[in-house]
Amino acid sequence: MVPDAVETVRLKLDQEVRKEKVSVAEQIALDDSVLRRWMARRIVWTFIIGNLVTLAALGALSWLDQTNIERHMIAPDTRIVSQQVIMALLGATTVQIGTIAVIIARYLFPGRSRE
Repeated sequence: MVPDAVETVRLKLDQEVRKEKVSVAEQIALDDSVLRRWMARRIVWTFIIGNLVTLAALGALSWLDQTNIERHMIAPDTRIVSQQVIMALLGATTVQIGTIAVIIARYLFPGRSRE
């Protein structure tokens, strides 16, 4: 940007700030709050949709297992959705919940800089 253009933008910004009677720091804090809320919603909805897709896939595989067992195509002990699969999904979901909670907490409530 040209120095004159920068000065013009700065003057216009100062005029707007005086009109609204909000300091630049307060305006930045408000914008930051909106951005944090937007990010939290995105993270939470990504988590929810991902888990719903996983549940739908698990339901479809369970239905497939049940159908194959009823038609005597597989033995009950060779099913796709076994105890190990269910335990792995429970463990992964627990880790996801913890990770998402930490990410949201650190983003919404930043601590002191570690520099």
